[in-house]
Amino acid sequence: MPTNLPGNQFQTFSHFAPDTLFHIARLEEHVPQLNHSHKPHAHPFYSVTWVQEGSGIHVNNGKAYEVAPNQLFFLAPGKMHSWQLSADTKGYNLFFDSDFCRGTSGHLLYRYPFFHANKEHPLLQVTDPDALFADIFDFIFSEYQSKQANRFEVILSALHIVLELSDRLYHEQWNGNGTYLYDRIRQYEQLIEHQFLTVRMVSDYAAQMNVTPHYLNQLCKKVVGKTASQLYHERIVLEARFLLAYTSDSVKEIGFRLGFQDPSYFVRFFRKNTGETPADFRQRKNHQR
Repeated sequence: MPTNLPGNQFQTFSHFAPDTLFHIARLEEHVPQLNHSHKPHAHPFYSVTWVQEGSGIHVNNGKAYEVAPNQLFFLAPGKMHSWQLSADTKGYNLFFDSDFCRGTSGHLLYRYPFFHANKEHPLLQVTDPDALFADIFDFIFSEYQSKQANRFEVILSALHIVLELSDRLYHEQWNGNGTYLYDRIRQYEQLIEHQFLTVRMVSDYAAQMNVTPHYLNQLCKKVVGKTASQLYHERIVLEARFLLAYTSDSVKEIGFRLGFQDPSYFVRFFRKNTGETPADFRQRKNHQR
């Protein structure tokens, strides 16, 4: 059930697909509901909307954007938004949790500039008639409906293509100084992805990038609004959540694997970053299955 926040609505897609980290629906099937829920609301997940036909207005983070055919709209968790769409609107709404992307994009999702509505453009206009977006969204929807074995692995690969093609298109449409900064963030995140279990100091990552720790920290705060340490810690938390949910390793073993010699410190670290203890998180995930 949706959880109400003060003055606004915080919605989940669990009523569509309980106990999953991904959902996709035809946009035309939800136009009446979206127009009825015209008050700004937020989601605890990422979404990508492909508008193939139709018109209207999408308000994202207090800014209104005109809806037109062949557009992609992007929304990060916690961003306030609302829709007003014409009755002939067609396309897809795609929802996913960051955990769904673990192993490909995962914690790197915020490196994509289009997910930062407060600083960047949260939409793309697809003008190339040979672009693959329509076909890819059709494929993802068909695969989702098929319920075949390994369908989510196949969908994850297709989603990664959507995000990478969107990133390429974004840099073509909004080329500027900001793209260099995002490339540097991407470099930092790639270093973390390959070394987070062995390299634990921000200063060591900064040295590999030939910058000072202070510069790296300021860069992270400017581009994504988080410190370099926060980005590193988020990767540790993501790995901890995965290990707690999908392995039988004890909390102590998981903490040690992630570089915490003191199990109690690992528990405090996890609770500080997630709001619950590792044991509570594991129990909740087991209950959802």
